[in-house]
Amino acid sequence: MDSPPFATVPNDAADHIDPAGGWLLRYEEHDESGTATGRGASIVGVEFAPRHYADLAHVKLNQPLTIPLNWRHARILQSNIPGFDVESVADGQMTVESPFSVRTLGLVPGGWLPAGLALRANMTVLLDRCTISELAGRFRDGRKTKPADQDFLDLFAGQRVRINPLLFALEGNTGQAPTPELVVQQLEEARARILAALPDAELVPAGTDGLAGILGLLQDTQAGMARANEFLRRLAPRLNVPVGVARRSDMRDLVLATATDCGLRRDSLVVVAALSAVAVPNGKSPAKRLLKWKTGYSERDAYNALVDLRALELLIGMFALFPRERLMLCTGDKDLALFWAGIRASEMVWRDGRLHCTLSPCEALLPSVTERNGHRFAKGPAPGAPRDT
Repeated sequence: MDSPPFATVPNDAADHIDPAGGWLLRYEEHDESGTATGRGASIVGVEFAPRHYADLAHVKLNQPLTIPLNWRHARILQSNIPGFDVESVADGQMTVESPFSVRTLGLVPGGWLPAGLALRANMTVLLDRCTISELAGRFRDGRKTKPADQDFLDLFAGQRVRINPLLFALEGNTGQAPTPELVVQQLEEARARILAALPDAELVPAGTDGLAGILGLLQDTQAGMARANEFLRRLAPRLNVPVGVARRSDMRDLVLATATDCGLRRDSLVVVAALSAVAVPNGKSPAKRLLKWKTGYSERDAYNALVDLRALELLIGMFALFPRERLMLCTGDKDLALFWAGIRASEMVWRDGRLHCTLSPCEALLPSVTERNGHRFAKGPAPGAPRDT
């Protein structure tokens, strides 16, 4: 059963999370001219399907959002819409025209959603540094600091959101791998800032139980990060400007040869990002912006790019290790979210002590990728698998 084609979600529409896992959603029907019809419905157990690369490419952050949404297997609690019967199961699709902006994007299996709409009961949320800063400026003791500023992140308020701050601590604040002492300090800072903003948040692991896992991740990823850092710095002088059609084949071969020299897999995320930077015309790949290539590219520039890609590798690892858990990575970086949606990671599994996944980059991220041009994406182990976090 389909919902009406046009619906406007009121400000308090998604004000509670159903204990079973989905949103309690209320909406009002509007006709194609935008006029309210006087009909509406309330639905329980709404879990929105992730949106894709093309949807995000047109989203402007910090502005009111219009977005198509769909869901399956929700239950109708109340309705005066003909054919939309109470207690029936609804597969819904609608266009949401919301006064809420979207500053924070939730990365989930299959794509992205505004972070507030992606939130589920018992979900573990990974926050990058920019999201923790956004929370700290947006809330104080669970209350908004600027009531008139409406954003989907407001849906975190009043919820017992389960938050893992490992990305903040793992990155550090010096532009290079943090020392164990700095990891401890950063973990404490992240916890303090989150709880000052959202006192109802549940921090996991509790106390300092996650410290050993973060230090283990730091150690496990250090060698791979160093190889990837060298890879990016070697390529930067050739790829910090747009690659024209005449250079594209040579630059693709350079990327692959440099990856081999640096000991990187061709399907590692940093190599996929570099290939996208080469393949998308006019320097318009989000991967190129994500890699931060510029004149005078430094080790610190490369590190800042790699911590974002490592966050995606860790997310893939967690999806593989905990396939029945709800997990989300929140970021305010649209380019990172576009890259995640564009690589279309799937079949994320942990097998024989190694992490495996399939990448199927969309055409907009990596045009005309074929075996004939020397690159094929297939299932294979990914680096940076998480440990006990």
